[in-house]
Amino acid sequence: MDEIKLSDDVIEQIKDFNYQHLTEKQKSLIDKLITDKELKERYKENGLCKSCKQPNTGFIYCQLCNTQYFKQNFKNWTSGNHDVDEFIQKAQLKAENIHNVIEWVEYDKFEDVEYLAKGGFGTTFKAVWNDGPWKSNYFNCKLERKGETRVALKCLHNSQDITADFLKEVGSSISVFYIHGTIRCLGITKDPKTNNFIMVMDLERCSLRQHLNNNFISMNWAGKLHSLRLIAIILKDIHKRGLIHKNFHCGNILIDYDEIYITDLGLCQPANVKSSQNTQNSNKKIYGVLPYVAPEVLREKKYTQKSDIYGFGIIAYEICTGFPPYYDIAHDDLLAMKICNGLRPKSNYKIPQFIFDIINQCWDADPLKRPNAEELQELIEESYNNRNNTVFYKQIEDADEINKKPSSTAQSPLSSTSTLSYISHPEAVYTSRILDFKNLPEPKNADSNV
Repeated sequence: MDEIKLSDDVIEQIKDFNYQHLTEKQKSLIDKLITDKELKERYKENGLCKSCKQPNTGFIYCQLCNTQYFKQNFKNWTSGNHDVDEFIQKAQLKAENIHNVIEWVEYDKFEDVEYLAKGGFGTTFKAVWNDGPWKSNYFNCKLERKGETRVALKCLHNSQDITADFLKEVGSSISVFYIHGTIRCLGITKDPKTNNFIMVMDLERCSLRQHLNNNFISMNWAGKLHSLRLIAIILKDIHKRGLIHKNFHCGNILIDYDEIYITDLGLCQPANVKSSQNTQNSNKKIYGVLPYVAPEVLREKKYTQKSDIYGFGIIAYEICTGFPPYYDIAHDDLLAMKICNGLRPKSNYKIPQFIFDIINQCWDADPLKRPNAEELQELIEESYNNRNNTVFYKQIEDADEINKKPSSTAQSPLSSTSTLSYISHPEAVYTSRILDFKNLPEPKNADSNV
């Protein structure tokens, strides 16, 4: 199917217009000349490509020109895996802006590779990418290299036989990057020693869990509410795209100074799992970090957006108290059973009631009683904006007074530092893994979680 384009006559009449500063006469002429709704929208948002003179599809990005470039370049690279090659090629041809472009990167392009952390299905390193990812040249819209860039390398365990199903999930990460607050996937590479595939991603400073460990003592309630507010906004935008995170926990929320990012969207399973191994008709495998997984999912119900909301409730409690959920007990069959029977995280650290009421809604045993992401964001926004009113402020004051008492264990910093002090149970696991629990009871709420 041929793409609709502006005619040479139309281009000639509008080529010298500044699309960002159109006069009323120019606006009227644009409305008259560009009759196709999509082309008109693209022109008003992004102007004309400096090369082909057609409306850009993104900010200084022309899909028409870059598609031709990518096609011509297909012959110059290969990952050695047909599915991976096809995945990258399709993503490049589909990209409507520079942020959706991924590429195959040879491993020798990276220097100063350093270990960061190990998860259930991958190990993360930081590195310097000498050439850096593509960027659009402002003056001619053509692609050029950004130059030396610090990146995260997520090595996927046992990914020599990476599946198309897993790559489909990776596609979710690419499709949502234009949502502010999600981590961009820049490309894919391969470890030459193990042949494991590696996701090349934006590098941020630390995980939310690390941030709480190091800074919780100095955080006030306005800061905690602000963090919840930012996370809720990003989650709402993800859900508006019809997507589900499926692995929503503190390790997948990243902090870079005052900015918050969500990463690993949909990447909660091994890279070599095939759909035939994980269908509704077979024994469906559940993957995740147990404390954050909704009880209905533990009982092998499908993931839904309301399952993400449950995870938000656990994360919110963690931000408010500083402690990882269930840090002092084993993450085993017994905990899974207790969660289904209504157990939720508890701490001596007092949370203002107006905040706890939101958390309690999020982790309700009945998914239908949890707010959706838009409702959640509105609740958090209202709480943040009204935190200084008489009722809310009194709750915050009372909570702070209680938390200052010696009996409150949440603010016991290590003697030599200002970091949070707690000792995790040796069987408390905060990395993604297979969660295979049998004969769990029907989820219910406990009498009280206050």
